Amino acid sequence: MLQRQTSNILRLITALTYALMLICVSWSEAGTIMVDLGAEQGPMNHRANGYLVSIDPDEPGMDVILPLKPNSFRGNAGYVFKNYDRLKQAGVTEFQLTLGLVFKDLPLQIFDINQIGVEGDYAPWLAHVDRIIDQVMDRRLSVLWDIYNEPDLATLPINDNDRLKEGWRLAYQRIKQRMPGAQIVGPSISRYRLLKPFLEWSQEHHVFPDVVAYHEYDDPSNAPALVEDLRRYLHERGLTRPISVNEILGQESWTLAGYTVGVIAAYERANVMSAMRSCWPDPQDMSRDRVENTCDNPTLDGLLYVDRQSKRPGWHIYKAYAEMAGVRLATMTDSPKLHALASFDKASGTLQLLLGKYEDYSTQDTTVMLKNAARVFSGGQGKNLFLCAEQIPDTGSGPLASTVVTMDRTLPLPDNDISFTLPQFYHSDAYRVRISPTSGCKPRD
Repeated sequence: MLQRQTSNILRLITALTYALMLICVSWSEAGTIMVDLGAEQGPMNHRANGYLVSIDPDEPGMDVILPLKPNSFRGNAGYVFKNYDRLKQAGVTEFQLTLGLVFKDLPLQIFDINQIGVEGDYAPWLAHVDRIIDQVMDRRLSVLWDIYNEPDLATLPINDNDRLKEGWRLAYQRIKQRMPGAQIVGPSISRYRLLKPFLEWSQEHHVFPDVVAYHEYDDPSNAPALVEDLRRYLHERGLTRPISVNEILGQESWTLAGYTVGVIAAYERANVMSAMRSCWPDPQDMSRDRVENTCDNPTLDGLLYVDRQSKRPGWHIYKAYAEMAGVRLATMTDSPKLHALASFDKASGTLQLLLGKYEDYSTQDTTVMLKNAARVFSGGQGKNLFLCAEQIPDTGSGPLASTVVTMDRTLPLPDNDISFTLPQFYHSDAYRVRISPTSGCKPRD
């Protein structure tokens, strides 16, 4: 207990120190990002590099998938079965297989959860569960079992629906019986605020998920607090569970560059097990009935344009995120609308920043301050450092062929700190910044 209290005090002192540093910069410099190269926060784990259903066996090409280095994927049985081998080749190690949704699709092996237990008959549901288990076992696939998708959106939401609760209990027990050691994910509810009543019920009935999962599309500045609240909740009940936020990025904002960075940064810092990008109706759909949906086309959840080939800003952001290596560094900004993620690769001596603004309408410049830079850069290979800054402009839902290099310069080795101002950093834009002892900007996709 004393050790935990000491650790909490140290974290508080560190946070207050960072806050005072930002205050001391200058109140006129709205938009200040501070990165402390002397404060490591563990390895870069790419927790937010997950995807949802939007892929086919032949599309899109591996040339646009591999640079993103995906590590998790969530989908119903049809999507998992037909894409499993290809996604494994791309680097995916976590597959969440969803058994039931709020509609029926026989080709994709989707069971309508509204039909579970109708007139007391659970046999069709259990037959569906058994069929999927048979296929997983026959192919020797490694999956996590996501029993329901958003059961709070059923005709009668799960927290008030005894049939859905019984369906969960039966599926949980059948999977555990037939596949000892299987991991159950859930309840994959559509909003965090709806999660705890189900968890209380599942603990009382001894069918608590092995991975607690929910969906959340809130402002990214609020996301870490929800994860911490859930961890406290579990601890208070004597439970330790991995957390998967298996749908992120809301429908109103999912195409915005700065918002995407903010969400990725939030979940990487929160150190969840995984977080998967959601799919939504595409605002660029020009079809007669406006039925185009990134859940139903091979656009990597809308990272590609509706032509299935052109890249959107989000693709460049996920690529930059995938390339961040080494340890994660402490960051702080002077606004909840300004987001930052930083990594330092000790092997190459390279610092990488991924920055984003969301609903930030300030007209002031954005300043980056690198504290304790001399501590890690003074032993470089030469006498200079190379700074490359690339704007990822917010094009809305339109395509973006490439990032925009706005700074490509040489810096002298620092005596202490480094400070520079980013040009053309507007209210929903993103930025990637690279400081290296060996090279500046290189041609990028």
